[in-house]
Amino acid sequence: MRLFYSKRVVQWQFLFLLVSYQAQAQDESTLDELIKKALIQNLAVLSEQTGVQTTQAQIDQVKARALPQVNFAGDYRYYIKVPAQVLPLSAFGGPEGSYTAAAFSLPFNLSSTLQVNQQLFNPALRIGLRLAKAAQGITDLQIVRSKEEVTYNVSAAYYNAQTAAQQILFLRDNMARLEESIRVLTLQYENKLVQGIDVDRLRLNRTSLETQIESLQSDYNRILNLLKFLTGIPQTEPLRVRTQIDSTQRGGDYDASLVINRSDLLLLQRQQEINELNIRNTKAGFLPTLSAYGVANNTVFAITKGNDYSTAIPGYWIGLQLNWSVFDGNLRKAQIAQYRSEGQRINLQQKQLNESIAMDIATATNQIAVQQRNLQTTQSQVGLAKKVYTQTQLQLKEGVADLTQLIQAENALRESQNNYLTALVRLRTAELDLNKATGNLLKNY
Repeated sequence: MRLFYSKRVVQWQFLFLLVSYQAQAQDESTLDELIKKALIQNLAVLSEQTGVQTTQAQIDQVKARALPQVNFAGDYRYYIKVPAQVLPLSAFGGPEGSYTAAAFSLPFNLSSTLQVNQQLFNPALRIGLRLAKAAQGITDLQIVRSKEEVTYNVSAAYYNAQTAAQQILFLRDNMARLEESIRVLTLQYENKLVQGIDVDRLRLNRTSLETQIESLQSDYNRILNLLKFLTGIPQTEPLRVRTQIDSTQRGGDYDASLVINRSDLLLLQRQQEINELNIRNTKAGFLPTLSAYGVANNTVFAITKGNDYSTAIPGYWIGLQLNWSVFDGNLRKAQIAQYRSEGQRINLQQKQLNESIAMDIATATNQIAVQQRNLQTTQSQVGLAKKVYTQTQLQLKEGVADLTQLIQAENALRESQNNYLTALVRLRTAELDLNKATGNLLKNY
């Protein structure tokens, strides 16, 4: 009966541990989950996305200039003294060289004018619409660039968090081994087999491990706070990352055609397009513009002193208006020279960026190959160091090995673990750099 009871207790304990582990695993956030949150909630991305509305408003403004423009004007006047005009008396049969002043209006004047204008020929309007749409393309590319930066920063912070968490696990595992060695040496000291200073040396190592764990825990919490900031998660909410770092060996090959995905390269191309449109827009200023217009006018004249009288006189007319800036003091010529100089600067930036892309790809590819070899080497070193440390512990219990050998084995194990984590995180970072260099950080999002 007792045996059955203990088996049942063990089963329940195992089930509890299994459920606890599964719940903990569900609480852990993956890198993909955090990147997707960041692309939606990051403040920098949201700030760039507000520019879409601004550029759309600019496009609407250019389109509005091509539509008919309707204006209404009203004017009310009361003449305290009606202004007069000077007329020659000879026009009315009077003597030559004599003049008189006569008022031809009434004191009360009320006029209203409705005017409709429609541009018939204005090359700057069509080019301005293309400029506004090109500006919208730049806004879209800036959003992509912001998302790429966020993806890179979240990935780098996530790898650093995983490294800190894994180092803490390694140190806690080493702490457990160290506690066992302290227990063994304490028993040997009580049996007068070793000196008390040997136990103190191991306790000093334990204190050093505790300090390292506390420091790493502080770094881990700081990185988690950074991840919350990058992903738009409130600082008060809990966050956990997966401790186990993916050690899969990935290839370092890439397709050179993928370089066209670089948002900064596409951004320069779009800037060059806008620069060329600015030159065309400035040249369009040399051409005349033609507009059609129509006017409907109605004026009311009235008098109220004594003999009241009022009359309304309508007027309607249509016309064409030609505007041509014949000479502007060589202003447009200077503007075109400025835009051409800007185009040369953009061309040089494109060449420099292409060289930088080639260098980044070569560096990242080489780093991947190096860290893949380092990872294989350090993995075997960790296994060998664990084996040596375990054997040295057994030999210490049997009195064959001394404390110095145990401490050396522990240091070797800790160094191999650090080398392994360093190689692993450098490999992941190099892969991240390769995706950044080829413009494929967002290919899965």
